[in-house]
Amino acid sequence: MGIVSLLDAPETTPNTPQVKNRRTRVIAVIMALVGLFTVFIFGFGSVSKAKSSLTFDPINLANAPIKLGSLTMPVRWTDIVLGLLMIALGAEVFIRRPRRAVMLRFGIVAILFLLALLFWAARSPGPSVISSVNLTSILVGSSATVMVLVFGSLSGVMCERSGVVNIAIEGQFIGGAFLGSMIASTTNNFFYAAIGGLVIGGLIGLLLAFFSLRYQSDQIIVGIVLVTMLGSLSSYLNLEIFTPFPNFNTGNIAPNLPIPLLSKIPILGPVFFNQSGFFYVMIILVALVSFALFKTRYGLHVRAVGEHPRAAATVGISVVRVRYINVVLGGAIAGLGGVGFMATQGQFQVGYTSGLGYIALAALIFGRWRPSGAVVASVIFGLSVYLSYDLVTYQFPVSIYILQTFPYLITIAVVAGLIGRVRAPAADGQPYIRD
Repeated sequence: MGIVSLLDAPETTPNTPQVKNRRTRVIAVIMALVGLFTVFIFGFGSVSKAKSSLTFDPINLANAPIKLGSLTMPVRWTDIVLGLLMIALGAEVFIRRPRRAVMLRFGIVAILFLLALLFWAARSPGPSVISSVNLTSILVGSSATVMVLVFGSLSGVMCERSGVVNIAIEGQFIGGAFLGSMIASTTNNFFYAAIGGLVIGGLIGLLLAFFSLRYQSDQIIVGIVLVTMLGSLSSYLNLEIFTPFPNFNTGNIAPNLPIPLLSKIPILGPVFFNQSGFFYVMIILVALVSFALFKTRYGLHVRAVGEHPRAAATVGISVVRVRYINVVLGGAIAGLGGVGFMATQGQFQVGYTSGLGYIALAALIFGRWRPSGAVVASVIFGLSVYLSYDLVTYQFPVSIYILQTFPYLITIAVVAGLIGRVRAPAADGQPYIRD
C-alpha cells in the first residue's frame, strides 16, 4: 500500500499547471505552423495541374495482398486539406489544452506532414521522374528501422523505469548484429542467432549494471565508453575475421512468415502480417513489457525503485537486485534488436546502425517512458529515417546529406524539450548507496 501511495503521489517538480499549459500551447503553435507551411509551400506552391498517384501494391509480389487500384489526386488541394487538418489539430490543442494524448496529436501532425511532403515531391509535372507514392512499400521499407527502434526503446524503458540510464543501446545493437551475423552464417539458423543476440546484449547490460551499481560510476559515461569500445571492437573484428573469412558474414536475410488470410489484407497485410519472426517477437515484447510494468507486482517494484529507491528499500525491496535484473533484461532486448536489424539488412556492416540507439532513447523520452508511447515515437522516427533516404529517388531539391540530418535534428528537439518537457522517473540516473 505504501508503494502504491508513493507512485500515485503528485509530482514535486516545478511543472506547475501554468508551465504545463504554456508548453502545451507551444506544441499547438508548432503544429499550426507546420500546417501553414504545408498549405502555402506544398499546397499553393504546386501548379494547379500537378497530380500525384497513391499506389498500394508492394514491390515484392510474393504473398501479395488483394490488389487495389491507384488513387490519383491533385497535389495542390490534397496538401491544402492536409495542412488545414494540421492547423485544426493545433487549434484544438491550443484552445482545449488537453492533459492527455498531446504527443499523439503531435505524432499525427508529423505523419500528415510526411504524407504531404511525399505528394509534393512526387508531383507531375515536377522534377521527379516518379509520379506516384507507394504507401505499402514505404511502410514495409521503414518497418525494419521502426522495429529496431522499438527494441531499443523497450530496452530503455526496462532500464530507466528501474533508475538506470542505458546509453549503451547503440553498443548492444552492434554486439547483437555482429554476433548474430556470425552465428546465422555458420548455422543458417536465426533462432540460434537470436539466442546469441540475447546473450551478448545481456552481458553488455550486466557490465553496465556492474559499474553503475557496484561502483556507482556515472551511468552516461559508462554507456558512452561501452558504445565506443564496441564500435571500435566491431571494426577491428570485421577486418580480422569477416574480411579474410567472408563465410562468417555471408549475407543471410530472415525469411518472412506470412500469416494465412491476414497477410492478404491490403496495406496492413504486408506491413503487419508478412514479416520476419523478429517483427512478431517485437509486437509480443511490447505487450509483455507493458503488462509486466503496469499490471504486475514485479512492475510495481520496478517503478518504486525508479521513483524512490530508499522508500522501496524500507518495505523490503532489494533495489540493487531489481536494477540488475532490469538492466540485463533491457540489454538482452537491445541485443535481440541488433540481430533483427542485421536479419533485414543481410549481413553485418560497420556503422550501419547509424546512431539508431540514440534515436531509440529519444523515442523513449518522446513516449514518456511508456512502451505504447515509445512505439508511436518509433514509428515517427523510423519513417523520418527511411524517408530521408527515399526522398532522393524523387529528386528532392535538397542534398541527401541535409536530408539525413533530419532524424537527428528531431532527436535533439525531443531531448531538449522543444516540443514539451516530460518527467523522467525521479531516481533515473542517480546512484543508490545502501545505508
